[in-house]
Amino acid sequence: MACPANRPTQLDSRPAQEVCNMLKNKKVWFAILTVVPIALVLILHAAGALARVENRLTDFRYIYFNPGHSFSEEILLLEIDEQSLQKLGQDPIYGRWPWKRNAYVPLLEFVAQFGAQKILFDVTFFEESPEDEALAAVGEAIPIISHALNFRNEELIETPAVLPDAVRAQAIPYEGPENVSLGYNKVIYPAREILATLPAAHSVTFHPDPDGVARRSRHLFRYRDEYYPSLSLAAVAPLIGLQSVSYKGQNLILNTAEGERKVPVEDGAVRFHYYPESELYNNMKRYSITSLIETKIAIDKGEFESLEDLKFNPLELQGKTVIIGATAAATHDVKTTPYGSMPGVFLHAILASNILQNHFLQVMSPWFALVALILLVPVANYLVIYTHGLAGRVIFPALMLLVIAAISIVAFQFFDTLIPMAGFLIGFPLAFSGSVAYLSFTEGLEKRKFKSAMSKYLSPAVLEDVMKRGQLQAEIGERKNMTVMFTDIRSFTTMAEGMDPATVVHILNEYLDRMVHVVFDEEGTLDKYIGDAIMAFWNAPLNQPDHATRAVRTGLGMLHELHILHQRWAQEGAPLLRMGVGIHTGEMIVGNIGSNQRLDYTVIGDNVNLGSRLEGITKTYGVDMLISEATYKAMVAEESETLPCRLIDLVAVKGKSIPIAVYEPLPAEGGQRVKSMNNSVYAAKFNEAFDHYRNRRWDEAIALYESFLADASEDLPRPGPDHPSTLMIERCKQYKASPPPDNWDGSFVMTAK
Repeated sequence: MACPANRPTQLDSRPAQEVCNMLKNKKVWFAILTVVPIALVLILHAAGALARVENRLTDFRYIYFNPGHSFSEEILLLEIDEQSLQKLGQDPIYGRWPWKRNAYVPLLEFVAQFGAQKILFDVTFFEESPEDEALAAVGEAIPIISHALNFRNEELIETPAVLPDAVRAQAIPYEGPENVSLGYNKVIYPAREILATLPAAHSVTFHPDPDGVARRSRHLFRYRDEYYPSLSLAAVAPLIGLQSVSYKGQNLILNTAEGERKVPVEDGAVRFHYYPESELYNNMKRYSITSLIETKIAIDKGEFESLEDLKFNPLELQGKTVIIGATAAATHDVKTTPYGSMPGVFLHAILASNILQNHFLQVMSPWFALVALILLVPVANYLVIYTHGLAGRVIFPALMLLVIAAISIVAFQFFDTLIPMAGFLIGFPLAFSGSVAYLSFTEGLEKRKFKSAMSKYLSPAVLEDVMKRGQLQAEIGERKNMTVMFTDIRSFTTMAEGMDPATVVHILNEYLDRMVHVVFDEEGTLDKYIGDAIMAFWNAPLNQPDHATRAVRTGLGMLHELHILHQRWAQEGAPLLRMGVGIHTGEMIVGNIGSNQRLDYTVIGDNVNLGSRLEGITKTYGVDMLISEATYKAMVAEESETLPCRLIDLVAVKGKSIPIAVYEPLPAEGGQRVKSMNNSVYAAKFNEAFDHYRNRRWDEAIALYESFLADASEDLPRPGPDHPSTLMIERCKQYKASPPPDNWDGSFVMTAK
């Protein structure tokens, strides 16, 4: 889509123009691209959608930027693993899973014998069993055993039943709001005989997040206004001397004999602060029950000489909290974590270790990231939309995103602090990509508009190069050193009056086509046609260090092409044309200049006017091309192949008081002006003649100029004697007869254009 010109006569183009104007209104789009992403994030936040994204980001942090804490040495896991099921499953004492309950008795006695502080089951014994009596007896004998409870909330139950006294005795004192726990109306507890001697109990109820991942849990479970501890809280209770629990601010307060322990909570739920996966599987104290059974047998039979001979060092149990749980896949006690599937007993152990080690994740308000979003999105959009260059548009916004992300990672990994980033990571890239898309679209419009406009001035190859390099500064407007060229056909208007219009158009089109082709061959910019005249320039929009040489080669090439056209037109009976070329180098202003209705990519300035004056005085000197001294010196400075140039005169053109030297470029090869020397030598001798003239050595100057006429080539570009030579001979004779004033500097003042 290219924006149409805003012409009053084209009423049907106004809607399109209004759309284009709106697209170009950076303030409007800055506001839209700032407000919309922020509003979208706020809506997602209110709808709870950000929480789901934040959960995934938190999982990512645990996997790749884990704080790396060490697991507590006071927690020990006894695993019913694959090895235990395979080895003990063939023993009639244990049988197939689930094992016979009396099989746990020797294991519990062994653990208690070696000084365990607490033994907690992550295995349930809810159904009645013939072996319950044995398990009940060991529970009565070993009061450090704690059995599992399961809390539920079932729709069909209107009034929760009263729990047995043995279960109610496990409730712990709590003071605080009810939201520390979910509401439950049913509790499943151990079988009747086990319940009769129940030493202690804890909840193993687990509630994953809506996506099934374990990120939060509860330490208290409310039933009929009484609160029961989780396995993890019951596990640490004897180790920390837990007396009661209360709630203050956003913390669960564990009141102990030594003071308070704070556990951060979110709406009553505590977060799992996961240890590295390698820490859990390699450094957490966890042993297969098989190794304990085999160690007990070896000790009972006296089949060892030292502790190193045993598969398990029983002294590891001293003062430890022991959790018995299933890790074998066949037991189906598997939970989903940020690391993937993991035995459920690991989660209880993690929460217990978090309390003992004071490893908690401090969760900041999501408004921290949202405020950062509100502050930084306008800055990023401003940089993208209003600045130029890679740094402002890409690097700085990218650094903002990376810095905020880095802060959140550092806070998580080194300070156990979770800065919610979901809103920022959604809103900021959305705003940034929107600004980039807007910029790409609007700049695309401008580039297409620029390309359409510049196609009138540049050859297709140069235009593609301009677009590829992105050198569009000249479109905005700049001042730079350039070379301009003007050409004109001599007396074409008078000639055309006596010709058929079709012939005039044919000749003019053929002439202009060949001339423009030469301009484009030298990668010049075609400024405009002025009737039969051509204006072109070099060094814009592309930088061309050899712009002066290119312009002079173009002038010589045009004269050569005109000579070829003369040969064809002579056969067709068409009149022959003469042209004048003026070239000047200097500082000019270049850019798209004009009105909304029409813009021209052109150059302006005094130096442009001087180029036009030089073309005009070619008629005075009877030559086809003149270049200024500035162009001649620029060719020399460009260190390219300097074309031979003869110094024609030192002239002050009309409207200028300071004289300039004007030169006529000559072909480097062919087209010799005199018979006895090539053009390079001839140009040097001609310049020597002008030096005699300028220093008032009239006779020497006349002699040299006359020698050129006598030695003139038979194939001169113009018929008759060389006009600059005859002009200078006549001027020398006049000055010899009537010398110029003493302050004469050799210049000639031009009184006509």
